[in-house]
Amino acid sequence: MDLFQLQVGGPCHLLRKYYHENMKININNKQIISNTDVRWYLSSQIIWIGKEKNYDEIEKLKNKSYGSFEWLWSDSDTILFNKEDLNFIGAVIKLNEPIIVKMGKMDKVLLEEREGNIKISEERNFECNLSDFTEYYIEEDNLLSYSEKWDRANLSIEVKITSDFSVLLQNNEMVGILIYNASNHLIPDVVYQVDANENIDSNLCIKLGRFFELIEKIDNDDLTQHEELELKKAFLEIYEEVLPYNELSYVALKDTIVNVVDYL
Repeated sequence: MDLFQLQVGGPCHLLRKYYHENMKININNKQIISNTDVRWYLSSQIIWIGKEKNYDEIEKLKNKSYGSFEWLWSDSDTILFNKEDLNFIGAVIKLNEPIIVKMGKMDKVLLEEREGNIKISEERNFECNLSDFTEYYIEEDNLLSYSEKWDRANLSIEVKITSDFSVLLQNNEMVGILIYNASNHLIPDVVYQVDANENIDSNLCIKLGRFFELIEKIDNDDLTQHEELELKKAFLEIYEEVLPYNELSYVALKDTIVNVVDYL
């Protein structure tokens, strides 16, 4: 994201050493995004942040937003900033597959946490890709999507936009997103808002991990007919395990498994 920089809500004295001296720090911590606006569409592997329900509504934002809008014609993700105050207002991010399943906890030693909002420092559009790699941490139920430009060996700043959704910054640039309680934000394609009171059983995280590992095997062009049948059987086993549950996250997983099995 070379064409723009970001400003972070929070105390100026805590951030000054990480940013150019001429960068203005946004100290308005008003939350624009809520947890119910953080959606993970499993069937299409799209992360949708914000109140807009579809691409037509995103299209209408072009006249009053700066950002990256070319989701249909390039690898750029859609990141939106309000033209009036330059504040972040939403995003549509296509996760890159395969999703890498992680069994341990995420290493956050070099992530310094802040709370607030982010804003661009220049009034113009830009290119952005936050989804070169995607990791799912089963034990913590965290979903991490990040750019290949992110140097994980050096200090980054995690800006918590909501309690479950964070943006990762490094060298004044947006380099990734992090979603906590990620399975709570799984919803079917026809749903536009997450249930704020939904309580997902931890066993869903394990099933999601198994699902992603099976998805990775599908990409093998040399699968035999027997191997395809075994894959179908494994997907259907997960389906049977989640069949009794009616919460939206389970419905999203069931619907996606049906689509995958039909594809096979």
